Amino acid sequence: MTQWDIEDITPALRDSPPDRRNQVWRNWYDRLVSQLDDSDYRFMNYGYLGLESPKLEPSDEANRIFIELYQVTLGDTSLTDKDVLDISSGLGGGAYWISRVCQPSSLVGMDFSPEVVRLCNKWYGGQHNLRFVVGDAEALPFPDNSFDVIYNVEASHCYANYDVFLREVFRVLKAGGVFCWSDFQSRTSMGKIETDFENCGFEIVSLDDITDGVLRSLDSVHKAISEGKLDGKQIIWGS
Repeated sequence: MTQWDIEDITPALRDSPPDRRNQVWRNWYDRLVSQLDDSDYRFMNYGYLGLESPKLEPSDEANRIFIELYQVTLGDTSLTDKDVLDISSGLGGGAYWISRVCQPSSLVGMDFSPEVVRLCNKWYGGQHNLRFVVGDAEALPFPDNSFDVIYNVEASHCYANYDVFLREVFRVLKAGGVFCWSDFQSRTSMGKIETDFENCGFEIVSLDDITDGVLRSLDSVHKAISEGKLDGKQIIWGS
């Protein structure tokens, strides 16, 4: 049985000013990731479970709910032969799946944790079109007009300055590029999300509420735990 020695960071997040929250997340994240070197975990999101089941390779079925969150985030965006950036790539499972299945020319997974970047380069070093780098979502370490497609999955709620993040994404996107985003935020923040994007220069092509699919994912895991099919102490959820 795998268990992790991590603390509840809710009080620290609640009591920290916005400019300190990134550091709170970083410290918690590094502590967790330092315990994962020999684990099989490659995803850290709540997942998504659609009403239909997209076809996956048999080797990917165990991670279906997590992969489906990436699928619904990307929608019908073509990544073939594109230069792609995954901001806050986490344990790299999503980037690895996308690099194999969606056939981008290059995919850069960027995360603010040096420890997780080290692990990802170790785990996925054999994938020719994939690499991982350390970087800050609010100060992206790339030149202007670098990427055709950028995506960000269930991570931006951790950022201290959301508008700064959006401006950085817009800066490094090529003209005509696509930004795919999914996250959970407060009702107030979500209520002005369209304005936030438009104020940073984006044209919104589609905006969907995927809450029901995320809840189905969570329910499926809770059911598996209650039926003894899954060990709840071996589940990592977060971002």
